[in-house]
Amino acid sequence: MAAVEKAIKSRRDKSLSDHEQILRKRLWIAVGLTLVIFFAELIGGLWTRSLALLSDSFHVLTDAFSLVLTLAAVYLAMRPPSDRHTFGLHRLEIFAAAFNAGSLLVICFWLALEAIKRLLHPQPILAKEMLVIALIGLVANIIVIFLLHSHMSRSLNVKSAVLHVIGDTASSVGVVVAGAIMALTGWFWVDPILSLLIIAVIGFHALRVAREAAHILMEGVPYGVDTQKVRDALKGLRGVQQVHDLHIWSLCSSCRCLSAHLVVDEETMKDPSPLLSDAQEMLRRQFDIHHATLQIERSECSGHYLCENHHHPKPVSRS
Repeated sequence: MAAVEKAIKSRRDKSLSDHEQILRKRLWIAVGLTLVIFFAELIGGLWTRSLALLSDSFHVLTDAFSLVLTLAAVYLAMRPPSDRHTFGLHRLEIFAAAFNAGSLLVICFWLALEAIKRLLHPQPILAKEMLVIALIGLVANIIVIFLLHSHMSRSLNVKSAVLHVIGDTASSVGVVVAGAIMALTGWFWVDPILSLLIIAVIGFHALRVAREAAHILMEGVPYGVDTQKVRDALKGLRGVQQVHDLHIWSLCSSCRCLSAHLVVDEETMKDPSPLLSDAQEMLRRQFDIHHATLQIERSECSGHYLCENHHHPKPVSRS
């Protein structure tokens, strides 16, 4: 029986390893294609004097950065924690995301000023050339979606990155339509109007990323997790009388952590192993919390279940 279980585990591990190898390879291809689109639209926007194409190039840059973060997360997740970084390097994703969001907001401000100037004083654009470059970008985006869509259900990071690309594909369609309109009618004011719409989309996503990054860096409770429900679920386990010192936070966008003290009855205190196992399984299944530190004790907390009044500890005298 043990041999059968070992063989099944070996096949499952091999399947996961093969999946990760395919995912890494496809992510590298996707990053390469996305960077090619970015440089093509950046150079094309400067050449054709299309602000919409230029704005879309920075939208593509956010996709490239999202894919790079996903790729980095795949590699960093494979690295074990060290004595110096006991949680590993997952938090790097958040620092990178915060920097990306801030730089994008600066770019959006600059592009918005340029769009307003173009709207007041429209400039002629090489609309046919713009249309060709936008079509190339659209096709490349569709290829990236095709490469990664099958991995969306198995990875939250990949799903997030693909949603970025889908959003950029929609804006690429808008650039293609705008290019076609300008090529047929010569209405060059369409370019700054579309540019402002793309800037609004980029700015919205950048602000949301900045807010989420700040929330994680402030050790906030992950979005979608209700602290009271987690507390009630823990308290509902057999043998648990009270839950206190409950803390829930994120290391990165897909790694949730929890620590809590569980006050238990005398019978459970004799052998808390089954309770700890049930608690860990429940937290994984119901709340997607995979790193939980639970302390078993008999003394009750006299205050709030979060054990409020968390102040900076007084420095220890070394005299």
